[in-house]
Amino acid sequence: MAVQTVQIAPMRLLVAQGHSRSLAWRLGQLERLRLLLTGHEEQLMAALAADLGKPEFEAYLEISIVRDELNLAKRQLRRWMAPKPMQLPLVYQPGRAWVQPQPLGCVLVIAPWNYPLMLLLKPLVSALAAGNTAVLKPSELAPHVGSLLAQLVAEYFDASVATVVQGGIDAAQALLKLPFNHVFFIGGAEAGRQVLKAAAAQLIPVTLELGGKNPCIVLDDADLEVSAKRIAWGKFFNAGQSCVAPDHVLVTPGLRKPLEKAIT
Repeated sequence: MAVQTVQIAPMRLLVAQGHSRSLAWRLGQLERLRLLLTGHEEQLMAALAADLGKPEFEAYLEISIVRDELNLAKRQLRRWMAPKPMQLPLVYQPGRAWVQPQPLGCVLVIAPWNYPLMLLLKPLVSALAAGNTAVLKPSELAPHVGSLLAQLVAEYFDASVATVVQGGIDAAQALLKLPFNHVFFIGGAEAGRQVLKAAAAQLIPVTLELGGKNPCIVLDDADLEVSAKRIAWGKFFNAGQSCVAPDHVLVTPGLRKPLEKAIT
């Protein structure tokens, strides 16, 4: 889908008119996502392998994490939607007050390439559970996953509820000019600054999940064998492309050589 053809006005209107407020509507959309995952698991795993060479276990893990998120949302949704009573000062009594969660509108999700399926669909679970509609921008560096999800989302969801926009930086920049009600971005710090700057021009709230430094600290009383296994697993899982992958290790001087030996 070309960026120029994306119409988010109907997606915002659906929410504004109250069609997405009910528990039944939200559960219905979450069920559509569950059916998408269940019915096309092998295709999704094959797309992850084609783009990133992901082994079967790592590809399945992406799908299972989204499935777990779906199950959590279904279990908790009624409680999340319930009004929460608030205590009033004496001067306002016998009045009553409560906080009632409401959908925001149309949400933009921009996902990275390291977990191209999980980090696109997991935010979608939250968006749908909250009664929002969503435009999904997969990473252009995972084209097989992006193309497959564009096809499947169009098959399982009405275009006024969820749609996929493919493309690179130009597509993302064009999307950020649209009046979304929230933007969810996962990626690097520099790109995050650009997303925040573009959203700020329209006072759009943003959720940023950015990579950073992740030290491992190994002290004298540590079990070296266990520490070595955990550090190596964290560093090499998903070829080291995880936001919490350790990037340096801090040890006491006497542990350096033994730890290096245990890791290698």
